[in-house]
Amino acid sequence: MGEADYKRLDRVNAHPRVSNNLTVSGREQAADCGTELTGAGIEALFCSEFPHARQTAEIVNCGVVVPLYIDSRLNETGAYAFGGMLASAWHQAQVADRLSAIVPGCERFAAMKARLVDFLDSLHALPLHCIGAVSHEEPIQVMVGILDGISDAQAKVRPIRHCVPLRRLLSP
Repeated sequence: MGEADYKRLDRVNAHPRVSNNLTVSGREQAADCGTELTGAGIEALFCSEFPHARQTAEIVNCGVVVPLYIDSRLNETGAYAFGGMLASAWHQAQVADRLSAIVPGCERFAAMKARLVDFLDSLHALPLHCIGAVSHEEPIQVMVGILDGISDAQAKVRPIRHCVPLRRLLSP
């Protein structure tokens, strides 16, 4: 996904109804991604409900021109209690281990992973061979970890960059 206003401000965007738009750089990143994916055989795009994810997907879709589906299971980590606060406050609340931390008013890692597993599992029922998904850093790390068969701890330290396509096969 392209860079958004809250990222530049180092703020937590915890709710899809909060206006958090792509920056100029974010729009350029999305356009470059769409160009890179042109001709890649993508049959559908899925994206989170967050405005900057939808904006990214819409720009990418100018290159691939496929049906676009908004799916809340791809939403950002539910850091609800930290919406609008500095990102450092959210990270400090994680204690030493994001994977097991219980932060009041926030979605647990296990709940986020369960909705992402559900999303990936639901793809098997679709008559599609190649899809694109526009989501957020942590959900992408988790999905890549699931698809690569690595631990959550390993997946969490993999760097994810704005609008850089990651290609994975969905195993049966």
